[in-house]
Amino acid sequence: MKSNLKPIKHLETELLLRLQKGDEDAFTELYYAFYDKLFGFVLGITHSKPKAEDITQDVFLKIWQNRNEIAAVENIPAFLFRVAQNQTIDQLRKSAREIIALSAHFEFGNENTTPEPLELLLNNELKTKISEAVNQLPPQQQKIYTLHKEQGIKQDEIARQLNLSLSTIQSHIKLAMGNIQKYLSTFYSELLIIAVLLSF
Repeated sequence: MKSNLKPIKHLETELLLRLQKGDEDAFTELYYAFYDKLFGFVLGITHSKPKAEDITQDVFLKIWQNRNEIAAVENIPAFLFRVAQNQTIDQLRKSAREIIALSAHFEFGNENTTPEPLELLLNNELKTKISEAVNQLPPQQQKIYTLHKEQGIKQDEIARQLNLSLSTIQSHIKLAMGNIQKYLSTFYSELLIIAVLLSF
């Protein structure tokens, strides 16, 4: 098996050198060799074929645009999957920010503004699922989460109001966030959930 490693490594290096020089055939070889694998990887995170297709295309576009630096890559598969992971996280964070922005717009925006049906659907669905998750929390977690996340009361003030230690309040909030994340994981990808929760 060891005898095959050098030829494979040599072929990878040759491919990257050709790509660095702007060889479109080398780019095509790279594209067809890894597209399906990267698409499957991204689809497993996003659970959306259109998003996975867009992100995978963005990965290869990024590779082509930065081809001058590609020769320094030592492991092509690892490099491509890392780029795909970063692109996916960026896209999920962007989607989360857009949903949150829509939510804020509907809540605080001009009352005469009529949102588009799709925007309403995204906003209402997210609010409904989070509300369902909060309603399933144990009573004390629900109370503390609501005071802090929904009413905006600081943790130390909650501790004073409930005659509890600050560490106890922080523990309840952490547990509540974990339970909400677990509930939402039934409906959304894990990375999107994390992005949404961190943005609240």
